[in-house]
Amino acid sequence: MKKISLNVITGYIVLLIVAGATSIMGVYIAKTISGEELRQYPDYSAIRGKIRGHKFEPVIITKDHRNEQPATVDFDGAKKRFKVKGRILRAYLYIEAAVDYSRPLTVWDDIYFTINEKGGHLIPDGNNFPTPPTEVSRYLYDLHSISYFPSIKDKENWKNKKTNDNLFELLQDGENLYIITSISSDRPGRVMKEISIYYECFKGSTCSIEEIE
Repeated sequence: MKKISLNVITGYIVLLIVAGATSIMGVYIAKTISGEELRQYPDYSAIRGKIRGHKFEPVIITKDHRNEQPATVDFDGAKKRFKVKGRILRAYLYIEAAVDYSRPLTVWDDIYFTINEKGGHLIPDGNNFPTPPTEVSRYLYDLHSISYFPSIKDKENWKNKKTNDNLFELLQDGENLYIITSISSDRPGRVMKEISIYYECFKGSTCSIEEIE
């Protein structure tokens, strides 16, 4: 039987020690990052299922919706119909979007979003909760308080036309929802990577927001 030298055995031991230390350090770093995310982005962490006692379900309005050309008079966004069942405790509107295929939106661009003709060109303001940094635009709104401009003309004259509405009140049991959304921009490569509503039911009850024809 071939003997293994002491140097080889020592080398294996060192490798095992390094691998174990690296694994422990990786777990520690992951936990640290996760804990930091919970502290800095509590609402985002909640919809991602990282906070105990909260269970949010997503209803995806559109995902990876691409438009090759700048926005025109003809609507080229997404239109969906949904039905609410049960009692919803709280709900967020979550958005990831880009222009030029991979760049964040500028001040001249915006997300157009309405529920049952209520809403418009969304305004990132104090109602937009912080989210982890990303290469594209990411927004998280409480549906109880959404700020928007009803039209492009209102946006151009923003000092007088800003509107704030409670869209959550539309999410009532048995209510039909007609949702329209798009990226309003004259830049090509408009991508709605994800536009969803994350909702939570009252404890001990069931609820849903289901797409209908």
